[in-house]
Amino acid sequence: MNGYNFTERVRKVLAQARAEAIALHHEYVGTEHILLGIARENEGVASAVLGDLGVRSDDIIERVLEIVKPGHPVPKPGRTAGPDLPYTSRAKKVLELAMSEARMLSHSYVGTEHLLLGTIAEEKGIAAQVLRSMGVTLERARSEALRILGAPREVPAPPDSLVGHPVAPGYARSRSPYGVALVDDFTGRARDVLRTAYDEAAGRDHRLVELSHVLLALSTRDDGMAAVLIDQVAGSRKTVAEALRERLPDKEAPGDRHTLQLAPETQQALDNALLEASKDGHRRAGTQHLLLAALDALPLALAAACAQVGLTAKATRTVYERMRE
Repeated sequence: MNGYNFTERVRKVLAQARAEAIALHHEYVGTEHILLGIARENEGVASAVLGDLGVRSDDIIERVLEIVKPGHPVPKPGRTAGPDLPYTSRAKKVLELAMSEARMLSHSYVGTEHLLLGTIAEEKGIAAQVLRSMGVTLERARSEALRILGAPREVPAPPDSLVGHPVAPGYARSRSPYGVALVDDFTGRARDVLRTAYDEAAGRDHRLVELSHVLLALSTRDDGMAAVLIDQVAGSRKTVAEALRERLPDKEAPGDRHTLQLAPETQQALDNALLEASKDGHRRAGTQHLLLAALDALPLALAAACAQVGLTAKATRTVYERMRE
């Protein structure tokens, strides 16, 4: 597979596709069976993409089964049945396109999101036709997948500073939200989160950008994988944001905004976010990596406050790993 690995969840989808073909007494696995497998897999990024586009899994299944008719219960002599069903040329093309989508996003794995995109990109198979009839285009699906994954969609900002923000002294050459590494190592959404965290601290005349500012910035965004994770783990980003605002101290005595620095635990979280991204095979750290690293680095009091609203490092990592399977 040219160095690309199918996630366990994709393997389950493909196994389900084969099961769908067998149940329909078909002698092949086609794009329609792959789509049925995707539709019956109700977790993972592909499911989230379809749901966010307003497409129900049950509707996909119903539409496919309206088009595809069952085969003969007894296979013809010399024809394959059971677990050794071959893929059609279009189904093989779907897998190739899924790997191309992963390659384009610089991912070292093929997830359900890539499989969905490959299904649409194939264009001529039954699956692509069904999705197109339901308003799911490649552009819309890819855009939604990028939104969920927190992947960059814009040209990086100039590497010497954040637009509209001064460079924090002492951090210009380190991994920080104010220097070259931010542009090189973090996605656009993650950079936006860090800008917001900076503004949260500066607006309160705080001298340090704490993890509470970072988590508040993450919980007030409507896009990116971190938003999905917080909603799934805690139930409501709004509740998390309110709890964090209550913990933030009142305004301190006004100071020089240029002296705003990263707290040591915040700097460590940024470094660890890059490690999280590397483990995922990503070139840049997204909002999900920033969230995981921030939760791992929380001081006890802040961790306890987050736990009270259901947001914990363990639960968040469990949900993320389940989505990545």
